[in-house]
Amino acid sequence: MAPDVDFLWGGHNRQTHSLGAAIIAGLVVFAWKRDRRLAIAVTLSWGSHVLFDWLGSDDTPPLGVMALWPLSSDFYFANAFVFEAISRRYWLDNFVSHNTWAVAKEVILLGPVLALVWFVRRRRAG
Repeated sequence: MAPDVDFLWGGHNRQTHSLGAAIIAGLVVFAWKRDRRLAIAVTLSWGSHVLFDWLGSDDTPPLGVMALWPLSSDFYFANAFVFEAISRRYWLDNFVSHNTWAVAKEVILLGPVLALVWFVRRRRAG
């Protein structure tokens, strides 16, 4: 969720939602902990946030994510609508039902991937 720190200054889906930020986060962790595996895990997890937001149903302009920052400030939007946009408009009648469905859909889509990773890691561990 670290890429969403940009909500603090109102610039969601900008620089923090990029592969450049993912690499910077990994480098910071490596410089701090000197653990290559941890740095790679941080980079990949940050990058997965960028990927999932790219596949999302963004409804606030500019649409998409600034995925290639710092090489480009262009916004990229998959137009795939795999994930629902999370509403922050708590005053709307469908706020709870919409967000409940959005989270449920993420669990349905990503749960099997998580289960597979858990199974493979458990099997390797012996």
